[in-house]
Amino acid sequence: MGHGHPSLRLLLLLVNLVILAIPISGLYLFRIYENELVRQTESELISQAAILAAMFRREVVAIGGPGYGLAHWTSPFGSESDLRIVPTLLDRSSSPIHGDPFAPSASSRQPDHTALTAARSLAPVIQEAALTTLSTAVILDFHGLMVSPGRGQGLSMERNPEVAQALEGHYSSLLRARTVSGSTSLASASRDTPYRVFVAMPVFNGRRLAGVVCLSRTPRELAKALYQERWNLTLAGALILALMVFVSLLASLLIIGPVKRLAREAGLAADDPGQAVGQRGKGDLVVVREVAELRASVSDMAERLTRRSDYLKAFASGVSHEFKTPLAAIKGAMELIGEHGQDMAPVTFQKFADNIRQDLDRLERLVGRLLALARAEAIRPTGGERTEARGLVLALSGRLSSLHQGFSVRLLPGPDSLDLAIDRDVLETVLLNLLDNSRENGANEAEIALSSEGGLGLLTVQDDGPGIRPGDEEKIFSPFHTSRKHQGGTGLGLSLARTLLAPYLGELSLLGPPAVFRLSAPLAKDLP
Repeated sequence: MGHGHPSLRLLLLLVNLVILAIPISGLYLFRIYENELVRQTESELISQAAILAAMFRREVVAIGGPGYGLAHWTSPFGSESDLRIVPTLLDRSSSPIHGDPFAPSASSRQPDHTALTAARSLAPVIQEAALTTLSTAVILDFHGLMVSPGRGQGLSMERNPEVAQALEGHYSSLLRARTVSGSTSLASASRDTPYRVFVAMPVFNGRRLAGVVCLSRTPRELAKALYQERWNLTLAGALILALMVFVSLLASLLIIGPVKRLAREAGLAADDPGQAVGQRGKGDLVVVREVAELRASVSDMAERLTRRSDYLKAFASGVSHEFKTPLAAIKGAMELIGEHGQDMAPVTFQKFADNIRQDLDRLERLVGRLLALARAEAIRPTGGERTEARGLVLALSGRLSSLHQGFSVRLLPGPDSLDLAIDRDVLETVLLNLLDNSRENGANEAEIALSSEGGLGLLTVQDDGPGIRPGDEEKIFSPFHTSRKHQGGTGLGLSLARTLLAPYLGELSLLGPPAVFRLSAPLAKDLP
């Protein structure tokens, strides 16, 4: 059972993983988006720095000549190629956030005159571009001294790590923390961002360092960037909601729907015992393994309940018939005695009294067998039962031979011992029923053979009586079937024997004429 059906455990795991992945993926996407904002800002600053560096190089070469600059010992941008590709270096998840930059400091050197003149000529262009780019730009000479017009001109910035690295001829970038004054409107793109991007790009004239261009700008704040993308995010949210609805519908289709249909079919089967529960419900497109197993179990239970109901009906009808016959006979005899008792001959009176006693004895035996049958159906093995069959058969043989003259039980040669996983009283009751049937049906001797086969212990019982009447082989195990009804037979002995054996996985079967029965029960396992 279960082959070809997906497991409910697997299905629920997948559903939970999908539901769990939705918020996690959203957080991860937000993290990626925030990192992209940082890289986008750095990339824009690199582009601005490259243009500003090209303009500054042109100015200083025009003023200071083709050989202007400080001789440098490395190849510009670390490559002999003419291409000057500068990759972005910052990563919001791994790059550290530095503190405030070091304040410009005084230097023993004087700023280069050529660099001062070139920076002065570029100042208007830088100021006008800053209105659009929102970037802060500073130009340094080849010693790291500020040459841009304004406050700090002539002071050194080489203590800052990005500037020191640029003076070595390498592009550098880093994140620095910034103080956020308070919440601003969503129209402000970056005022609430708690860090700022700084880049420093060396300016080369051939292999000579002509200066350094430093730029900084605050990236767009994530919340405001998301606000600007609100329509796209709304669409993504709608898609996620649709996905969750789809997952819910899928769970309903594969789990809830089949279970509800199964509950409905089980209810119909409870109201009508003849109503069967199918192996596949109508409308079940895909059957989950556990639901299929549950449906099979409910179907099997419904079939068992139907058989049990039919058995109880037949049993109740049999009990009613078996009680009705002797009760009717007793009632009739009592009425005759009551009406004509004074005029009856003693012989006739005694005959009626004997009939009443026989019917009462039959009722007593019938009640006793019914109580025994009820107790047999309530047996619950513990699993530790163990009975040595050979010793039990020898004990029964001696007891029956002393109680009933002319009837003997003989144990045929076989194994020295045969331990069965069955209660001793149960095995004794079953053997007594078989042997009593043999004796009461005219047998003088019964033979019992012990053997084992395939993990089962076997007891074969055969007598020298007239045997089973032809045609009754299938009826003898049915309740109330007996050929000795007039002698007080109840017809419950063999049915009781089978009921007693069933909880221990034992069986009682008729092998063949004239009357050969085989009792089988599991062998007891040796304790370790």
